[in-house]
Amino acid sequence: MVLLLTCLPCVIIWYGLYVLKNTVLTLELYHGVCLVPGIFWGFSLWRNDLIMPTLKQWLLLLVSAVIFSGAAVLLYDNLGYIFLDSRRVMSLLNELGFNKQHLIPLSLDLIFVNSALEELFWRGVILNRLDQMHTPFKHFGIISSSVMYAAFHYFILRLVVYPGWAEFGFILLAIYGAFLAIVYRKTGSIVMASLAHGFLTDLAAIVLILDLLQHYP
Repeated sequence: MVLLLTCLPCVIIWYGLYVLKNTVLTLELYHGVCLVPGIFWGFSLWRNDLIMPTLKQWLLLLVSAVIFSGAAVLLYDNLGYIFLDSRRVMSLLNELGFNKQHLIPLSLDLIFVNSALEELFWRGVILNRLDQMHTPFKHFGIISSSVMYAAFHYFILRLVVYPGWAEFGFILLAIYGAFLAIVYRKTGSIVMASLAHGFLTDLAAIVLILDLLQHYP
């Protein structure tokens, strides 16, 4: 079952973006067919990890979010033309309804809902289930779940970055997935992992979208 759950997102994302060519439907299928059923199936794996962050963790998270978002904008403004097809990104964003009128509700959905669903699925279910398998390979759960987490993003990256950069992005996302897994393991809180996901990458994505909207109104 866990093998099916880890492979299904890749199939859904590929089919939705490259066959159906519908970004909204792809996102709905990813959430409705992959994440939500998997989260309910693995409820017992994460139900005891709904632990709120401490004040110190909140402060660290907020400071990290500011630094991460600032660095992302700085990187995009100075080097984004090397690896990112901004017009293709805007096309996908328009399909999702990202415009100045709907930016706030869509941003809240991305930061809080999407990040929570992904962390409950990839770390709460997949990582925990892989760790239960007790394989002879050290860190098997973290490595495997992080690679598969990056794998489905690869099909998205291929649409928005120039040739050759999707593979580099895949490596970075695998490392980032491992980072989120370590956050989860160190804190014992799937809530902390979800907040780290939302306030680091997803918030940075929103800041970048705002920057893009300034260039492509």
